[in-house]
Amino acid sequence: MKSTIEHPKVFISYAWGSEDYRLKVRSFAKDLMSNGIDVLLDQWSLKEGNDTYAFMEQSATDSTITNVLILLDPIYAEKANERTGGVGTETQIISPEIYNKVNQKKFLPVIFERGENGEIPKPQYLKTMLHFDLSQEEKYDSEYQRLVKRLYGIEIVEKPELGKKPAWLEDRSIIPTKTRKGYECLKQQKADDIKKNEFQSFLLAIKEKIVNFKKDEIGNSLSVDEYIELYDDTKLYRDDFLYLLKYSIYVPEAYKIIASGMEEICTDIRNKYGYEGEVMKTLLHEIFIYVIAFYYKNKDFDALSYTLSKTYFVGKYRYSEAKSFDIFYDNNERLDRAVSQKDGKQYYSGTAEHWVNNINMEICNKNEFVFADIFCHNAAIFVENYTNSWLWFPKTYVYDNEEYSLFGKFAIRLKSKEHLCDVVKIMGFSDIEAFKKKYIEIETNLKQGNFQEYRYHSAFEGVPVICQYVKSDELGIRN
Repeated sequence: MKSTIEHPKVFISYAWGSEDYRLKVRSFAKDLMSNGIDVLLDQWSLKEGNDTYAFMEQSATDSTITNVLILLDPIYAEKANERTGGVGTETQIISPEIYNKVNQKKFLPVIFERGENGEIPKPQYLKTMLHFDLSQEEKYDSEYQRLVKRLYGIEIVEKPELGKKPAWLEDRSIIPTKTRKGYECLKQQKADDIKKNEFQSFLLAIKEKIVNFKKDEIGNSLSVDEYIELYDDTKLYRDDFLYLLKYSIYVPEAYKIIASGMEEICTDIRNKYGYEGEVMKTLLHEIFIYVIAFYYKNKDFDALSYTLSKTYFVGKYRYSEAKSFDIFYDNNERLDRAVSQKDGKQYYSGTAEHWVNNINMEICNKNEFVFADIFCHNAAIFVENYTNSWLWFPKTYVYDNEEYSLFGKFAIRLKSKEHLCDVVKIMGFSDIEAFKKKYIEIETNLKQGNFQEYRYHSAFEGVPVICQYVKSDELGIRN
């Protein structure tokens, strides 16, 4: 990690323009001084009788000066290119320093004022350099803070920690060729009923494997590695299920068969305990997230709406209970601990870490999987058929890409009427107004602090909710 600079010292290079511009530069320099940054500025550092050239040369090359800020405006760019005036002199001093040092970090271009048409006034010798932009009022505060951090040697965007080699690179969970070829029959031109029956038969076979999963010679106590290995033994069933899921696009209303299949698996493993029972319930949880990711990725909104709004019945006969999609949720603390202990790290959730590191790339990537998990939380908020007072907690939400969040992108798009209509359908509402009513209710509760925010105890960020991205009066305002 780069060490911070205790006492930054900067030299400001700028073009003498109007009196107002010089006052603007001085005000900027005063702000830096008030933030603990020593500033060499000709307006207060250069006295009558001083050699201006010597001052510029010394300031630009002085080793005690941690950074040189080059304030750019149209006048500066013109004088630098033409090598005229004090700017021209400074350019002759600075440019060799920039050209001759590939990794130079001392000289920082700062866009201070733009051209008449909004163009960025960069002189030729600075064209390829990244810059800070203080020329736009709406972005000034954030850019100024970025600059100050840079002057103190604080990383503006920290390089993330190097992770592990993804497990899917050497994935040995191979679906047998015979099975793959068998699924191919679903692509053939057949009557809908025949396709549905074939699909159901394939799914039933997978279900039987999952429900009857048992590992020989399993002891009363498993080590960390043995428990993780036990869970990894279920990967073949996961991938078989997901490979069949890919063929669901060829079967009319296959999502109904899939939902029923998962419901049956849930019922059959509900009362299974011990190590095998634990990993089976966690496996079903993982599979459900994949199913949601697959439907959304393929824009199958009918499938999403049905799966998230369906009433599921778990349990046998008169003991059967009507539930929402939360029946597929599992909390495997043993797997959480095992993964954290194996890696020597304190993950928010070892299970989530294992999931994202073992992504089935044939169905979705990591970001799409995380999106689906977060989406389930939001569906639990908005879907009327979700009756559990405890909302679906997305174990993987901390893996959401902060700079390019798929969920953030999804939420912002609610300003589009077209996208809003899709979401209204997914959430099971009859019309936009009914959805808006629910949206305003959640939005109000958030503002008043009456909405329980879900987060890991030690996490700074909580689980995102779509109301945090788009205001209710912005819903569907654009075509």
